[in-house]
Amino acid sequence: MPKSASNSKLKREFVYLRDSLKTVAFWKTIVLMIIGSLIISVAVNGLLIPNKFFDGGVNGLSLMVYYVFGAPSLGMIYFLMNIPIFLTGWRAMSLKYIFVSLLGVFIFSTALNLLHGVEISVADPIMVAVLAGVIKGFGTGIYLRQGGSFGGLDIVATVLKKKFSIPMGNTFIFINATTLIGAYLIYDLNIALYTGIFMFVDGTIIEKVQTGFSQRKAVFIVSDQPDLIAQQVMKRLDRGVTFIESTGGWSHKPQKMIYTVINMVELGRLKQMLFDIDADAFIAISNTAEVIGKRFLSWEDEGFTPLEKHAPSPPDKG
Repeated sequence: MPKSASNSKLKREFVYLRDSLKTVAFWKTIVLMIIGSLIISVAVNGLLIPNKFFDGGVNGLSLMVYYVFGAPSLGMIYFLMNIPIFLTGWRAMSLKYIFVSLLGVFIFSTALNLLHGVEISVADPIMVAVLAGVIKGFGTGIYLRQGGSFGGLDIVATVLKKKFSIPMGNTFIFINATTLIGAYLIYDLNIALYTGIFMFVDGTIIEKVQTGFSQRKAVFIVSDQPDLIAQQVMKRLDRGVTFIESTGGWSHKPQKMIYTVINMVELGRLKQMLFDIDADAFIAISNTAEVIGKRFLSWEDEGFTPLEKHAPSPPDKG
């Protein structure tokens, strides 16, 4: 990229960061990062460390170093491990993302040190893994939902994807597998297995907190009476519908397929309604990760302010 274009891009990102600092959403993100880091630190200091369990990502590698050498503090190790990551990846990320991530690393490292020595007494190691996963997953989910970051593996995965076309998922799998192998080599297979249980629960809770426990359902309906069904969905369920022009595979006749999004409570009512109107209707139901729009989450609920809605902004990653 020419130097003038690079400077222009950096200037735009600086202006965007400056304007973001004036928004409520930005400071809400920072507050949730502080709360989330304290919650995560309770799980790490209170459950993982006393039971010699590991974690995924950079925190897992930091725990590995901490268990082997015992010094310096876990918070300091985490902070030091992130320095080369930021030096390597800062060009690949937006200025705002780097700024937020640096704050996140400092906040999380401080929280780890502040809560050092906290211990939660749980005898059963499986219960330790489950409880630690629930606590850490909740703490992680609340800051990720708002767009926060603690740096670490996200930056590594992005750099590797851009420079070597390595899928980000492969990087996460490799690092987490390294952590599990390290748990086995440093301690034993039991610790590695308990860590695996913890990681699974942690990931599940993160997803639930990010997407919400009120799961939405995306519904596709193929029927000979699409107009009547659409009318009843809008009238009786108060949900919007979209017609998708399609063609029958057997009949080769053009038809209108209905697409709508509902919640779990409305699913039973929709099925009954379809049975009453057209028992031969074809219906496909799938889970949705997140829904933003009328009668669901608004952009403001997701932390976007009028500034961010109407002004084009550089992406957070790249």
